[in-house]
Amino acid sequence: MQGLKNNQSGQSLIELIVSIAVITIGLFSVWFLFLVNFNAEKEAEMRIVAANLAREGAEIVKNTRDSNWLRMANNLTGGDSQDFWLWDRGLESGSYITDYVSGLSPLADNGTAVLYYDDHGYYSVKSDDPDQVATPFFRQIVLTSICCADSGEDQKCDDTEYFIAEADCPNETLRIGIHVSSRVTWTYSGQPRQLTVEDELFNWR
Repeated sequence: MQGLKNNQSGQSLIELIVSIAVITIGLFSVWFLFLVNFNAEKEAEMRIVAANLAREGAEIVKNTRDSNWLRMANNLTGGDSQDFWLWDRGLESGSYITDYVSGLSPLADNGTAVLYYDDHGYYSVKSDDPDQVATPFFRQIVLTSICCADSGEDQKCDDTEYFIAEADCPNETLRIGIHVSSRVTWTYSGQPRQLTVEDELFNWR
């Protein structure tokens, strides 16, 4: 009888160890699934924010073009110059930072395109407010010229007779539009991410 009791005690100990191992594996599996779901939700959230920021950047460029049209319609001049306002004023080829408060500003060679976030829920390119905190998002707007491919005197362009230049249009070539590339970059879990929204704006009303 004593041997039988010892055997049962040994079996109970083994069963206890196996049960603990099964429970531990189950808990780790649940925790792993939770962690995977959390990371996926967080990355999806950041991607949605990045997509909205990229679209916002392209929209600010479009608003600038439309504002230029309004100034042209009112025969406004360009500052101290006597020249009439141009449709692409402030939209020269180059790299820019932007937000809805300050508009488009050229990105300096040693500058940064980091976006800040305040307690009102706005993103901006400047951190004058101490309540603003730097976000993981960087937004850069790249503008290039769309040029008329027709080099004749009239330079009549249709939907196919144009090209995107490296920077400015060649001499005696009319600038008819702007290619907009609004790029947002960020880093998550040590991995770089990037999202770009592109658009083409023309001087066609």
